[in-house]
Amino acid sequence: MPERILTLENGIRAQLLDECIDRNEIPDADSADIWIINNEKAWEVREFLISVIRHRDPKIFLKPIFLQKDLKKFYKEYKNYNLKYLCDGYIQNVNIQNKIPYISFILNAIKKLNEVVLQEDNLLKKNILYYYSRNKNIEFYESSDALSGYSYPRIEACYDGTIDAYANGRTLLYIGYKSDLLRRNYADTSHICHKCNSGFLNYREECPKCREHNLQVRVLIHHFRCAHVATEQNFVKGEKLVCPKCSMELKNLGVDYDKPGKIFYCLNDICGNEFQKPLIGVHCINCKTEQTPSELNVEKIYTYELTQKAINEIFN
Repeated sequence: MPERILTLENGIRAQLLDECIDRNEIPDADSADIWIINNEKAWEVREFLISVIRHRDPKIFLKPIFLQKDLKKFYKEYKNYNLKYLCDGYIQNVNIQNKIPYISFILNAIKKLNEVVLQEDNLLKKNILYYYSRNKNIEFYESSDALSGYSYPRIEACYDGTIDAYANGRTLLYIGYKSDLLRRNYADTSHICHKCNSGFLNYREECPKCREHNLQVRVLIHHFRCAHVATEQNFVKGEKLVCPKCSMELKNLGVDYDKPGKIFYCLNDICGNEFQKPLIGVHCINCKTEQTPSELNVEKIYTYELTQKAINEIFN
């Protein structure tokens, strides 16, 4: 059964996609100006959008595609699918009134690009064509579901597997930058696992003797009168603080005593080390690798924009 085609504002033809999403079939690109996804199954929608992004025909991978805002509630728990970043966003009840300038720009850009011949598997050129047709920069998005915490969803959708998508996507952007096709602008710095590039890291204090991280923090007390220094638990006597050296009660902080610092006590039965300066260890939640902060990879996060050279090469 063919998908329904509507004629909307400014004569723009919109095709509502439902059954072809279930079958992951790409419709005829010439049947409508834009596609509106009318399917509530988040995974199937994601697979369809990825198929579009990876398609070799510019009429397909440049096609304006929108999601129905009424279906957003079905996608809500699948934020890691990045659906809105794999297409042109949401519209309400097939109302494109506020999207007409945006859609018109895309359709005009696609007409200009009709004669452009793509080299096989030239992912960089495909992405340059896409962002040129949208008049947009290549932006990163912060997400707890992204491997490093930062992702370029459409770029990474060109590859399979989270780790490969991360590595190959960054490489593609770097090649574009080194080829003077992309200009990059610094946005942030991220510290990531040196083994898997994950940003999901747990920083914790460790014993410098045995490297265990089951530690107890103990506050130090300094008795002014007799100059005795020990942990607070050595001063506790019932509900009072009493100096174990001179037996005087400590009543007023800042008058009788102060708290100059703290020490760490290792709760490892075969260690029991006491120390003031713990080591800092980093545990990668993703791949379980243990490392020190100095061993982490430092990644610079950038936004990218097309250079004039990139635009010139599109039409040459």
